Amino acid sequence: MTHPPPFSTTSDTAGAHAPATIRHVRLAPFGQYTRYVFGNYLRSLMTIAVVLLAVAETIDLWPQIDMVMAASSAPAWRNVVYFTTLRMPGLLAPLVPFATFLAVCLVEIAQTRSGERLFMANTGRSPAKSLFPAILLGLLLGPATFVIDGYIGPMSMVEQMRHKIGRDAQRLDRSKLSNQIWMQTPQGVLSTSIAFGPPASLHNMLLFRFDAESLLTEIDKAATVTRVPETGLWHLQSPQLWRKPDRLDANMPIPLDRDQTRLRPSAPFDIALTLDPLWLSVYGMESQYLPFSTLWTLASHTHNGYNAAPYRTRLAMLLAMLVLPGAMAMLASSLCATRLAYSAAPVATGGVIAWGYAAHAATRASMLLGQTGTLPAGLAVSLVPAAALLSVVLIQRRVGRTR
Repeated sequence: MTHPPPFSTTSDTAGAHAPATIRHVRLAPFGQYTRYVFGNYLRSLMTIAVVLLAVAETIDLWPQIDMVMAASSAPAWRNVVYFTTLRMPGLLAPLVPFATFLAVCLVEIAQTRSGERLFMANTGRSPAKSLFPAILLGLLLGPATFVIDGYIGPMSMVEQMRHKIGRDAQRLDRSKLSNQIWMQTPQGVLSTSIAFGPPASLHNMLLFRFDAESLLTEIDKAATVTRVPETGLWHLQSPQLWRKPDRLDANMPIPLDRDQTRLRPSAPFDIALTLDPLWLSVYGMESQYLPFSTLWTLASHTHNGYNAAPYRTRLAMLLAMLVLPGAMAMLASSLCATRLAYSAAPVATGGVIAWGYAAHAATRASMLLGQTGTLPAGLAVSLVPAAALLSVVLIQRRVGRTR
């Protein structure tokens, strides 16, 4: 007894065969194979993230473990667990792009060794379609990393500072005066201690004013200086002044008496100082510890007496994190599809991983270029994501031409 061929129908009356049914091929971005690879990516990413986080936590905790254990009256083990939990967001977020690259590489290497890649290639699946699991991974990790790095990380540091647990929390304690610092302002050279507030105020202030020839012309001293609301003026309490005596004749030496060389008490008065109170309240804090709203404000202001480049670079990097994990995932998938298409030789595997580490190092270097003002912040942080995406396009075009 013979059976009719697949996808055909048989007429019982005429015995003739009807035309075969045609199955239309449709794009299935969430198909079974895509879900399978995407699940493998996630499992691999969680494994790598745990390993990298464990190494980072150990390096971070070991030099300050005695300080952490004695931070409060709670048991030492509880302090350690609490501290390491609070440190997770700040330590993990910068590692997400590189961890994503490694996770995709491990899955792709496993597919090469098991023959899955060759099997799927023989079915006619296009290389571009094989990128879709990496795109899904990027769409998931980009916003997640943005939230962890931009919101949860600063909240964790606020909690550390509140409990004064850890080296950074004690260094950045906002409840005590800062050390005496020096800064350059348009009004002159300023020496002061900062009470972070809010509102921020200055203590033990000395302002040295100079003329166009860089000669000292005036010294303003005050025990406390507070900002007058809604103005750019600062109010000096218990001030003392010294002003350079006028020269009657350029060729005649000026006699110096004690009154001309001493600071004289004065009634309280206001002066103009180009200082941003918000910037003073976070002075000395690294930009990655700032809440997103504060970071946005400091990055948006100009000509407020501080260098905005570190804040603009940090803000630009947070926005770039929406794209960077996906770019790294697609780069890893494309490199493995070409360099490890049929075998996972050690040299080729090491070369692919070196690409990922180079991208990670370039990301850190580009941030330094932006923070120092060598490059505009947006340009500096976009170099690596743009280069990664461009590499993906070129690799995919090359693979498409060879097929």
